[in-house]
Amino acid sequence: MSTQAEQADVSPQPAPDAGAARHLRAAGQGTLGILADLIEQERPIFAMPSWFVTEDSAQVGFLLSELVRELGAAPPGTAYRSFFANSRYEALHGAVKLLRHRALATAGSHGGRVLVLDPDGTLGRRADPLGEGPERALVPGLVTCPTPDALREALSTDSYCGLVVRAPESVDPAELTALAKLARAQGARIALDLADADPLQLRSPATAAARPDLVVVGESLTGYEVPFGAFIGTHDMFAPWSTPATGFLHSNTYGGNTVAMRAVQRQLLRRWNAEAPVHRVLAAATKDWQRTLDLYARHVNPMTVRMHRKLRGALHVVRAKGSRLTVQLDSGRRLELVDGLCGAGLGVNGHNPTDALTDVVRNHDPDRDYVAELRRVLAEESGLPHTFPAVSGASAVENALILARLARPERRRIVVFKHNYGGKTLVSLLATAATRTRAPFAPLYEDIVHIDPYAADAADEFRTQIASGQVGLVWIELVHGSSDSYGPIPGALLDVVARGRTDDGYLVGVDEVLTSFYRCGRRFAHQGRLPEIDLMSLSKALSYGCFPTGAALVSDAVHDAATKTNPQLVTELREHHAGRLGAHFALQAIAQVDALQLDRRVAALSEVVRTGIAGMRRRSPSVGRRFAEGLLGRFEVRLPRLLRRFIEPDGELMTFSMMLWWVTRARAFVVYDVFLLPLIATEDEIRQVMRSAQELSRTSPYRLLAQVARFHAEETLRGALRWARSATHKSSPTGSNT
Repeated sequence: MSTQAEQADVSPQPAPDAGAARHLRAAGQGTLGILADLIEQERPIFAMPSWFVTEDSAQVGFLLSELVRELGAAPPGTAYRSFFANSRYEALHGAVKLLRHRALATAGSHGGRVLVLDPDGTLGRRADPLGEGPERALVPGLVTCPTPDALREALSTDSYCGLVVRAPESVDPAELTALAKLARAQGARIALDLADADPLQLRSPATAAARPDLVVVGESLTGYEVPFGAFIGTHDMFAPWSTPATGFLHSNTYGGNTVAMRAVQRQLLRRWNAEAPVHRVLAAATKDWQRTLDLYARHVNPMTVRMHRKLRGALHVVRAKGSRLTVQLDSGRRLELVDGLCGAGLGVNGHNPTDALTDVVRNHDPDRDYVAELRRVLAEESGLPHTFPAVSGASAVENALILARLARPERRRIVVFKHNYGGKTLVSLLATAATRTRAPFAPLYEDIVHIDPYAADAADEFRTQIASGQVGLVWIELVHGSSDSYGPIPGALLDVVARGRTDDGYLVGVDEVLTSFYRCGRRFAHQGRLPEIDLMSLSKALSYGCFPTGAALVSDAVHDAATKTNPQLVTELREHHAGRLGAHFALQAIAQVDALQLDRRVAALSEVVRTGIAGMRRRSPSVGRRFAEGLLGRFEVRLPRLLRRFIEPDGELMTFSMMLWWVTRARAFVVYDVFLLPLIATEDEIRQVMRSAQELSRTSPYRLLAQVARFHAEETLRGALRWARSATHKSSPTGSNT
């Protein structure tokens, strides 16, 4: 529930002007109060991507469902699902992906085309930065129109799987009804962009007129103070993402973070008086974890809840401080763990660092230009003088790819090495070399070449691509955190890339979202491997584990060439996500890198990791390949031939069993086969994790499954005893409420 600090300073904020205006404003006392409460109470802000469920996120899912129901005057009991993002643009991209996936069976008739009413042109410019048209755009198949008349004409001449209406309140409701009817006649589903909607608006004529399948909301729901976006739709609309195989097909790292969730709650709760039915639903879920899960399943993602219940609370994080997490199992038992995930590699100083409260939250000056200060600091750190603020790793990658395309307009081809992960927006997805992650969302930009960096002929294939004269950008994640690769990109291949940059004139961009500031042992993973780069994306270290932020950095040459090509878009990319509070946290993070002597600390801890991996059984029955780069690493799960007849190594049973083994046996929060250890961990904590890795290498899969089965049996017994004690207490005279 909201604290007194969270209730302060919630006066309505007017929408920003269109175009290059910032979507984030100076943080007020309400937002700073939220952060102060979370840090002081050691509440998890980020714990893990996709699977992070909190009381706050479940309640926001319910409140957004009620918001959309009331705006469209739907009957009580109508339920909607939400997907949380970090900006209106991330939410719009997610909505387009869902529109395409929902209509995948009929793609032959519409080709995945989505029609957009885009009055200010901001979405269209990001999708088609060179104005090449929807067939050749960076996001193909997104057809944008500036006016309803143009939209009507487009609907009459082609077929589409979806219609997105931005600024719908500017369209006459009768005309909007007619446009929606015309779109639905050809099978298209409707999405409305209400990113600037007033949270107190009781009814939306546009929503009632269009009867949308999806509604996009944005920064207005945090008072424009915390990065946020979401798309909300019917359960039928979300059907493609409602199975174990597809439940996490679209994801992001920061979505659903507790700062944004509490900021949204603070705004939305003003809609209802104290007697409104919403308060009864919220009160019932408060402090009742199973009801919280029920609410999350109904209004956010049932597959996440399915996973939580199968893991019996092993993902229920109730405390986060420094290098430690505490989880509460469904039986009520709490386990304190070494954090082996760090929210997927976030921050440089662990969870809820004290200085985040004393140096940032309590000393934040809303009139100070932290954005300009961060630009100067990042220029000194990277040698790249131009900063384009972002709200996530995906948006940082997206900014970089758009700028590269603008800087090399005559060269369409982008080379990305396989195993790279860039994000899941429709632009950052181009840098994600995973076919399954991309397949349902076509059409995607086709002039992408994926080269396996570990193949024997990788350098020859790369030279062949360069010889075409069409390559404008080579995008590289030097160490991969989300694939089956077991080592950094080979140095010999990077040497070929470096020589070609000078000789052939293509740009080289590096994705340091995960790897920067000593995560992989070096200040930046590319240092000492690539002599010069043109673009860089950053995010996770800059967040300081407290606030969603990021940046794309580019050289003078890239900036100047991009500006010459499309000055309006360059300005928009620089301004849209510039936020002073996020910049302040990023400045604190960078300052603490040296204050904490992370270079020495990580070097010592990395040696403990190397020694630990060397001590693992070579011919292990359960672990195949293994590697570590700094404090990032992974183990390949191995199964004997007989067991492989019944269980897939990356299937659900083995995945869940491995998670439970790490949490309950090793007392480490390690998600399946990857570890991202805290940069501020003690040597004893790292040794604990590595001793467990050695034990795992000596444990047969049969024994591991037996140990996990025993855990399930013990938790079932504990749960039954807990229920019995509770029932006895309630039935006793002293335990009754009468």
